[in-house]
Amino acid sequence: MDSIILSLLILAAVTLLITQHIRAEVTALLIIATLAMTGMLTPEEAVSGFSSSATVTVAGMFILSAGLIRTGALDMAITFVLRFARESRRRLFLLFTALVPTLSAFANNTPIVVMMIPITLTVCRRLTISPSKLLMPINYLAILGGTCTLIGTSTNILVNDLSKSNGGPEFGIFEFSLLGILNLSIGVVYLYFLSDRLLPDRTPVILQSTQDRGGTFDTEVIVQAESSLIGQPVSAVFGKDAEVTILEIIRERDVLRSPIDPTTIIQPDDALIIHGTAKDIRNLISSVGVVLASAIEEGDAAKQQPGDTTLAEAVILSNSPYVGRRLSRIGLHRLYGVKVLGIERLGRPHRLLIRETRLKVGDVLLVQADVEGLVRLREAGGVMVVEEIQHTMVEREKAPIALAIMVGVVTLAAFNVFPIVSLTLTGAALMLLTRCLRLSEATQAMNTSVLLLMAGTIPLGLAMIKTGLAFDIAHHFLSIIGSTQPWVVIGGIYFLTMVFTSFFSNTATAALMVPVALGVATEVGMDPVPLMIAIIFGASSCFATPISYQTNLMVLGPGGYTFKDFVRIGLPLNLVLWVFATIAIPIFFPP
Repeated sequence: MDSIILSLLILAAVTLLITQHIRAEVTALLIIATLAMTGMLTPEEAVSGFSSSATVTVAGMFILSAGLIRTGALDMAITFVLRFARESRRRLFLLFTALVPTLSAFANNTPIVVMMIPITLTVCRRLTISPSKLLMPINYLAILGGTCTLIGTSTNILVNDLSKSNGGPEFGIFEFSLLGILNLSIGVVYLYFLSDRLLPDRTPVILQSTQDRGGTFDTEVIVQAESSLIGQPVSAVFGKDAEVTILEIIRERDVLRSPIDPTTIIQPDDALIIHGTAKDIRNLISSVGVVLASAIEEGDAAKQQPGDTTLAEAVILSNSPYVGRRLSRIGLHRLYGVKVLGIERLGRPHRLLIRETRLKVGDVLLVQADVEGLVRLREAGGVMVVEEIQHTMVEREKAPIALAIMVGVVTLAAFNVFPIVSLTLTGAALMLLTRCLRLSEATQAMNTSVLLLMAGTIPLGLAMIKTGLAFDIAHHFLSIIGSTQPWVVIGGIYFLTMVFTSFFSNTATAALMVPVALGVATEVGMDPVPLMIAIIFGASSCFATPISYQTNLMVLGPGGYTFKDFVRIGLPLNLVLWVFATIAIPIFFPP
C-alpha cells in the first residue's frame, strides 16, 4: 500500500515540478509533509534532507562562489580573455572554452553564468557580434565544466551523498575528472563546428534598443483622465502610418482584440496593449498623456520621472521573491524607480495584462530606470539585471583572500584531509570572517529553491528504498531494456536520467534515480559505481530545453533565443554525449 501511495506522490510531485503551477520550494515542503503524515517515514527521517551533508555542502558552495565574484577574484582571467580576443569570434569562443569550464568546475554554475552574461553583451557590442552566437555556448560550457569535479554542481554532490548514505560508493573530488574532461572536449568540438550554423543571428531587445535597430516589443499603457487620446477614434492615433500599433483595448471587463474597429473611441482608464520600438513608445507616452501600466502599483498611479534613464533586461531567477506574484504588487517603481515596458516568456512577448501578470522563473522584464535604480534592483536580489555595462561594487583588495580560501578548500578536499562538508562550511565562514562577503550577500547567494528542493527530494529517495518501490522500478526497468549487459544498463540509466532532467529539476531527477540505480545494481549483480557516474553525467545533459536548467532560462532573453533554438542545438548534443557516455563509462569504471 505504501508503494502505491508513494508512486502517486512521486507522480504528483513530478507533475507540479514540470507545470510549475506552484513554486518548487512549496512542492518540496509538500513532499516532506506527506511522507511524515502518511507514516512512510518518521518525522526525523522526513526532515533529514535539511541536515544532509549534501544540502549543507551546496549551501557552502553558493557562499564560496559568491565570495569569488564579490571580490572580483575572477576578473583577472576575464580581462585576459578580452585582451586576446581581438576581433575574432572564433578566438573569443576558444578563450571562453578555456575560462568558463575551469571556473564552473570549482564554482557554482549559476553565478558564473550571471557574471558572464553582461560581459558577453559588452564584448558582442564592441566586436559587432550577435550575442545569440555566444551566450548559449557559454552556458553549455559552464554546464559541461560542472561535470569535471565532484563540487562542480549541486547534483554531483547530491548523488554522492545519496549513494554513500544508501550503502553505495563515495567519490573523491577528482575521481571522474578525466571522464568529465573528455565529455567537455566532445561538447567543445560540437559547439565549435556547429553552433555558428545552428544558432540564430539575433540581437536581443536590450541591444536592439541601444543600437537603434528598431527592436520591437509589446507593452501596456493606461489612458489617464487628462490624455489627449480621450474621445478620439483609434484610427486617428494608431492608423496605418503610425509608428506604434495597437493590439488590444481592455475596458473594464471587456477586451477588444485585433483587428480593432478603427472607429472605436478611446475612453479614460482604457488599458491599451501596444507594439513598437522603445523610442516610439516613449515618444507616445510623453506626448499623449498615457502612463505605463507597470508604473501603477497597488492602485496608485505613480508619476513618471523625467531624467537620464537606460534600458535593461531583468531576468527573474529561481530564488526570486517575485515568482508567483503580480507585477502590480511587487513595487518595482515605488522602491527602485524601475518601470517595466514589456515581458518576454520563453522567448515570446507576453501580451496579457502586464500589471496583472504573475511572474515565473526565467521571465525577462524589459525595464527602464536610471543607473542608480538598476543598481539597487540588482543588489536587492532575485533578478539578474542585464545592461551593456555591469555596475557592480566589488572589494578588489579582498580578491587574494577569497582566492586563497577557495584554493585551500579544493586542495584539502583533493587529498581527503577533511570531509567536503566540513571544508565548505569552514570556507564559507572564512569568507564572512574576512569580510570578503557580507552576511546579507551570503544569504542572497544561497539559492533557496535548490536547497529546499534537495531537502524535499532526499527523503523521497529514502522512502523509495524503505518501501521497496526503488527495487520494483528497477525490476520493471530491466524488463523494458531486455538485457542485463552492463553497457546496456549504463546507457539505459543515463538515457532515463537525461530525459527526466530535460523537463524538471536535475536535483529531483538525481534523487529519484539514485535509489533506482542501486536497485538495478543489486538485481543485476554489478558494481553501482558506473551507474552513479551515469546519473551524474545524465543529470547534466540538460541542453535540449530552456526549462531543464536555471542557467538556460537566464540566457534565453539576453540571447534572444526561443524554445526551438534549444531543441535545435541541444537535442543533438544530448544524444552525442549519451552515446559517448554509454561507451566510455564502462571503460573508465568497469562494472
